[in-house]
Amino acid sequence: MSDIENKNAAELSAVKNFHLPRYAELPNFGLYLEQALKVINEALSPVISEPITKPMMNNYVKNGVVPAAQQKRYYRDSLCYALVMGTLKPVFTVEQVGEFFCIQRETYPIQVAYDFFCTEYENALHAAFNFTGEALPSVETMRTDQTILVRAMVLAATNTVFVTKTLAR
Repeated sequence: MSDIENKNAAELSAVKNFHLPRYAELPNFGLYLEQALKVINEALSPVISEPITKPMMNNYVKNGVVPAAQQKRYYRDSLCYALVMGTLKPVFTVEQVGEFFCIQRETYPIQVAYDFFCTEYENALHAAFNFTGEALPSVETMRTDQTILVRAMVLAATNTVFVTKTLAR
């Protein structure tokens, strides 16, 4: 295999084995912006084409999508919002993601909503890259408008990752 083929195989493997850190796996202490961006971008590197930058994060905070730093430190909840924003930004506007977050906050605690999103995202990504023709397994305990919205947004985002990665080979 050539170096390019090895690189492509490694990238594909990273996407197929992608894991979004769950709420309990995220740091439970304040991180400065540079540290927070490192955690976010390392976690998302297999599925995003451009990392989240300081100006992007500041824009997310300014638009109320990501909670502002507390005494210049970002905590677990802010990381959750930024990680979801990072997965959805190739497909949806900041305003659309902000509205999505508002709907989720009205219904579920952040830990529940975030961990559900992570599971849905990973399952959809796995299905996109290992297409079998079978329906995507359902992980919700109760089907609601919110769970349907999560599924629709996740499918749009993961299919975009699939198309982007496939065309880049």
